[in-house]
Amino acid sequence: MNQALELTTHLLVATLLAAKLVDVVLGAKLRSRFLQQLVAEPGARVRFYRNFILSSWIMAAFVPAIAFASADLSAADLGWAWPGGDGLDYLLASYVLLVIGVGGLRARSRMRRGHTFAARAGTAALVPQNARERRLAILVSVTAGITEEAVFRGLLIGVGTQLYHLPLALVALASLALFVAAHAYQGRRGMLGITLVGSLFTAVYLLSGSLLLAIVVHLCQDLVALLLVPAYPTVPQTTISARTGTETETGAGTEAGAGTEAGTADEAAGNAQDAPVPKTDAVAAQPATALPGVRAPFPG
Repeated sequence: MNQALELTTHLLVATLLAAKLVDVVLGAKLRSRFLQQLVAEPGARVRFYRNFILSSWIMAAFVPAIAFASADLSAADLGWAWPGGDGLDYLLASYVLLVIGVGGLRARSRMRRGHTFAARAGTAALVPQNARERRLAILVSVTAGITEEAVFRGLLIGVGTQLYHLPLALVALASLALFVAAHAYQGRRGMLGITLVGSLFTAVYLLSGSLLLAIVVHLCQDLVALLLVPAYPTVPQTTISARTGTETETGAGTEAGAGTEAGTADEAAGNAQDAPVPKTDAVAAQPATALPGVRAPFPG
């Protein structure tokens, strides 16, 4: 009986790793087509969100299955325990949350003033663009925060150290590498960002010995990325006064789900002679077209 359970455990671990590797290969190979579908096909983003939620929880089901089959793994070995880092874990988690929040607000502010981020251009198609998609994006964030931490941090590190007796540093680096590779669909620049935040998630988990803080930090990171930071920057609009010939720049652009916003900086109300006459139309960032200085959301 014990040998059967042990064999089952190894088969479950091998199946999970194989599934993750297949996901990595497909994500990297089909990235361009995948992002084009998100932009071009109505409802594609909703389908992506739903498929992600379903597939993530299916993968997460391996965690209790492996824990049940193995006599060498406990819930605590897989990270399901209260944080025990003597306060340093809470301090680190709070610092990471502060960095995420401030960074998100700064990125939002700069993009609304027309600044561009090359890494954002590569993932902009993933950002929700209406109320329905934003509601699903919240579920995506919660799902990713729980399931990815349970699999990549809790399960893989626990199995590697407790079941296969590998060095903690080696297992932590391997789980981080697989976590980064699983986000290959975000492109090279996106994967650099994933490496940074994934390292922070791993540090929080290893310091606390618990998934709880890592889940909270991960969830908040995804909420900021999907709901706080706009998909595309605001592009300045130039207007010219009919009387003075002076030019005024205003902002027009799109935020995820907010549509095109056009504004004017010249509000000389009641003076028809000084009413600004548009020189150029408001230029809003379009998902499938590269803006000046912005790389297209997908290559080719």
